[in-house]
Amino acid sequence: MQSFDPTSSSGAPPAVTIDLQGVASFAALVELLAKELNTTPGRLVGNLPNGSSFNELVGEIDSVAQGFHRRLTLLARPNSPLTLRLQTSYREGRIQENVLTTTSDFYLNATVESILPQGRALARHIEELFTVMDRMVTLGHTGRLSTNISAAQLEAFESSQGTLVTPSAPNDNR
Repeated sequence: MQSFDPTSSSGAPPAVTIDLQGVASFAALVELLAKELNTTPGRLVGNLPNGSSFNELVGEIDSVAQGFHRRLTLLARPNSPLTLRLQTSYREGRIQENVLTTTSDFYLNATVESILPQGRALARHIEELFTVMDRMVTLGHTGRLSTNISAAQLEAFESSQGTLVTPSAPNDNR
């Protein structure tokens, strides 16, 4: 059996050693979040522009529940904050063209290695964000909301809150 020797002079291009510790941490974070969100990780890719180091890692986690399609995309770049993109889509009826979508980006200014021990807490925050986004994606489509609020209830709430917006008079002192 022949062993691999990166220093051999067999005419092949010299081997490049890549430190995969950061990549392993990123993959572990994606796996942990997927597990905590009760789904499986989707695509996990890395970009090697010069062949010696990654300049970008992307992990995706998809889940479908109660008509909502949720996607969490994690993006890690050297010397940049970890980006979390949360996207919720809802398809109204069976028509492909009428898809309602909302997207939020979050930037965590910490390394993946420092976030990983708090991965379960991060997953709980992501669940809460998806819950809010599920509600937001249906705004303007009250038939999709779990409860309809009557105009009388809305007026009663607004009056109980006092004056939230004050009318302004034009300023004649120009």
